[in-house]
Amino acid sequence: MGSDLFGSYAESSCAALVVASISSFGINHDFTGMCYPLLVSSVGIIVCLITTLFATDFFEIKAVKEIEPALKKQLIISTALMTVGIAIISWLALPAKFTIFNFGTQKEVSNWGLFFCVAIGLWAGLIIGFVTEYYTSNAYSPVQDVADSCRTGAATNVIFGLALGYKSVIIPIFAIAVSIYVSFSIAAMYGIAVAALGMLSTIATGLAIDAYGPISDNAGGIAEMAGMSHRIRERTDALDAAGNTTAAIGKGFAIGSAALVSLALFGAFVSRAGVKVVDVLSPKVFIGLIVGAMLPYWFSAMTMKSVGSAALKMVEEVRRQFNTIPGLMEGTGKPDYATCVKISTDASIKEMIPPGALVMLTPLIVGTFFGVETLSGVLAGALVSGVQIAISASNTGGAWDNAKKYIEAGASEHARTLGPKGSDCHKAAVIGDTIGDPLKDTSGPSLNILIKLMAVESLVFAPFFATHGGLLFKYL
Repeated sequence: MGSDLFGSYAESSCAALVVASISSFGINHDFTGMCYPLLVSSVGIIVCLITTLFATDFFEIKAVKEIEPALKKQLIISTALMTVGIAIISWLALPAKFTIFNFGTQKEVSNWGLFFCVAIGLWAGLIIGFVTEYYTSNAYSPVQDVADSCRTGAATNVIFGLALGYKSVIIPIFAIAVSIYVSFSIAAMYGIAVAALGMLSTIATGLAIDAYGPISDNAGGIAEMAGMSHRIRERTDALDAAGNTTAAIGKGFAIGSAALVSLALFGAFVSRAGVKVVDVLSPKVFIGLIVGAMLPYWFSAMTMKSVGSAALKMVEEVRRQFNTIPGLMEGTGKPDYATCVKISTDASIKEMIPPGALVMLTPLIVGTFFGVETLSGVLAGALVSGVQIAISASNTGGAWDNAKKYIEAGASEHARTLGPKGSDCHKAAVIGDTIGDPLKDTSGPSLNILIKLMAVESLVFAPFFATHGGLLFKYL
């Protein structure tokens, strides 16, 4: 749970520290300056603790419709407080002027410049979060349109959901592009690394919001199994619908920051491997680009098929139990839960081996046989295509899930015309939700690990690839 966010967090800190070590902080042994990335993280923890008090003590929630705005307020408050916190530590911890190593030249940066880099990452994260929320919350028209498309069956629901996912990529990509350009102009690769850190500096609030959905979902499951009153289930459903949207916001943060982190790590890799320039027109780089852009698709195919095959085993086991255990249909017999749990846990471990091997072996094979230029192409290609697929997959899945909940809740006049549970519209929505689950819970979140891990691994092996890599090109 939230491992992608933790991964981004650790890697953005590493990227910032690696790039800082070759700046004038490292040369002059300015320890406080070197620790700037860690100070940003530390301020984030304090800010998020203060932010929590706003939801629990200052503004208490009285009605169902206040749940989602309260969670959104958490993000806005933490971002605003964080901006002030960063300004203070930039002024206290950083020297007024320092130099950053920028591909062979030294670039002079001021402490306020670095503050802007962190702040632009922070606010870009908030924009990505809100755009994600707009596309996945059933309070807005995109999800309501998807729900409405269920009138004509599952096929139109799937078409509308996919279109929504592709469309939801536009604004986040512009936000990432602007933050990359501005932060690179101010402080080269270090700027991008701290922008990624800025985007993740409110991670404690992000994770609290992210974990909110599964907790309320499980509470609802317990209420249903315990046969508690209808009203309790309605409340947990309302909490879960809000939790679904906020989980999508968390995923938006993770993917946006993954793009910035991998770019910073890519920069660190290029400078460590001694590559002067990555020329897209060079055939060595271009073949890398094309293959790199294909990797997220290959990876997604593996993860989605894994979910499908595990689900099939589960369905077969449940059918077997209904056929063989007497009294199960009537509710008098006891089902064999342990076997079902074993199927899912076994599958979760076994099925992760091939995708994991793909991520771990690609940089090693490419770097050793084709060299650092082709590897830099592979990293760039995987970054560019992986971000798009990840955003669209998690938003499509979130939208389908909430379209189903919108029909089930029947809170508005429009929703009541589509419902109730069990109607044809609802059945179509359930099909969309089933397709969306592997997208939003498996492929989407795991893709940002693909782009980051490949960059981290390449960075670690960069000196080896630079001296011994490219075996094929040496002998051809």
